[in-house]
Amino acid sequence: MSDLPLGKKANYPPSYDPSVLVGLNRSDSRQKLRLESNQLEIFGIDSWTCYELSWLNEKGIPRNSILYFSYSCHSKFFVESKSLKLYLFSLHNKRFSSDGELVETIKSDLGATLKTDISLEISSEPREIISNENSIDSLDIDEPSTQPNSLVLLSTDKDVDEDITCSLFRSLCPVTAQPDWATIHIAYAGKQINHESLLSYLLSYRNHQGFHEECVEKIFQDINERCEIESLLVRANYLRRGGIEINPVRTTHENYEKILREQRQ
Repeated sequence: MSDLPLGKKANYPPSYDPSVLVGLNRSDSRQKLRLESNQLEIFGIDSWTCYELSWLNEKGIPRNSILYFSYSCHSKFFVESKSLKLYLFSLHNKRFSSDGELVETIKSDLGATLKTDISLEISSEPREIISNENSIDSLDIDEPSTQPNSLVLLSTDKDVDEDITCSLFRSLCPVTAQPDWATIHIAYAGKQINHESLLSYLLSYRNHQGFHEECVEKIFQDINERCEIESLLVRANYLRRGGIEINPVRTTHENYEKILREQRQ
C-alpha cells in the first residue's frame, strides 16, 4: 500500500487528470477471508456518493451536483477513495458541453481503472434510504471483544424474517488508522440471531483496521458461517469523509438490484 495517495500529503491536480485514479485488487482481502476458496455465494455492489462534484459548462460557468455511481462486487478492483477525491478535484476546471458528456467521461475513466461496468448518474437531490429499522443500539451487553470475534454470534430456535440496524459501528482505516463510522443494516430470513450477540459482534470492530468493503464482506461471511441463515443482506452506510460516502452491499440475493430499488425513495 506504499504507493497509495491515502494518508499522504497530496498535490491536487490543477487540470483534468484521470491517471490519478487507483484501483485496489479485491483478492488481497478475500484471500484472508477465504471468500475465493469457500462455497459461499455472494452478490452485491459498492455504492459511492460524491457530494462535491463540480465542473464548468461550455461557457466556463461552474456547475455543481451529487455524483452517484456503483459497480459489482465481482469486479477485480475497487476504487481507492483518496485517488477518487483527487480525480474529482481535477474536474473542477474542465469544460463540458453537456451533463451527458460529463457523465460519460467519468464513467469511462472509472471503468478503465476498475476494469468493470459502471452505473452512474448525477443529481441535485440526495437520495434517502428507506428501511424498516429495528435498532439494537440500546441493548444491555457485556464489554465486547477488542477485535472481531464471530464466536459470540448465536442463533435461537425461532424462525424470522427481519431487519436489524446498528448505528454504533466503527472500524479503522488500514492506512491512516482514522475512524470510519457507519450504520449497519442487516436483513435476513432464517433462525433468529440473538440480538445481544449480534451487537457484541458488531461493536468488536471498533479497533479493527479494514477497508469498508472488507468489513462488510467479513460481517456477511461470519453471519453466514455462524448462524442458520436462509437469506442475508448486509449494507453499511458509512458517514461521508471529504465529501464522499462509501456504502457496500453484500447479499445472497441474486436479484439484489430490485431489493435496493425498493429501499430508496
